[in-house]
Amino acid sequence: MPTNWDDITNQAANAADAHFASQISSLTRLNDSDIEKLIFETGISKQDLASVLKEVKDATKSNEAKASAIRNIGKGLDVLVAIAGKMI
Repeated sequence: MPTNWDDITNQAANAADAHFASQISSLTRLNDSDIEKLIFETGISKQDLASVLKEVKDATKSNEAKASAIRNIGKGLDVLVAIAGKMI
């Protein structure tokens, strides 16, 4: 039986997505499905989502500095609006 590389690739991607969501949810008040939904709804990359959350959690920066940094992250403002929508 030949190896189905597409299936292997898809399984690996799904496992990586699940692991990423689990890691982020352990660091925030969002659960795994919230993380997956944010990524899907906003189109933000996993790397950019992690960057946004890093900026938000950075206690050494002022809110103005955080906002400036997040504006430079692709889809950063979109994901913040989506997160705020979940809280309100």
